[in-house]
Amino acid sequence: MFRKGTMKDKGLDITIKNNPSHVLAPDDWKKVMAVRLGRMRPQEYVDYYRGILKQRWDERKQEFLDLAKEGSEKEIVLKCYCPDSARYCHAHAAVKFMNGLVGKLKAREG
Repeated sequence: MFRKGTMKDKGLDITIKNNPSHVLAPDDWKKVMAVRLGRMRPQEYVDYYRGILKQRWDERKQEFLDLAKEGSEKEIVLKCYCPDSARYCHAHAAVKFMNGLVGKLKAREG
């Protein structure tokens, strides 16, 4: 399964700063900074990020499936710079999405 971590943890960096081509990374630095600086509402940012995931699902489905398979076999920490308490953090949304995908894949198998 997946869980959110910070940059001090061992895990998979899903930040636009360090890993912009990752399937789970945000795609707009200005929006990342806007929400962190309080210029964008947290829910607006999370909605934007969920839209990215939906679009990428259509374009890069196999990457999601491969990552979900790996996450079904071991814990994967999705790292970002946000504190764990940040409501706007894309890593929280990524964890929810990926754990949901793992659940769906397990249901199909079982």
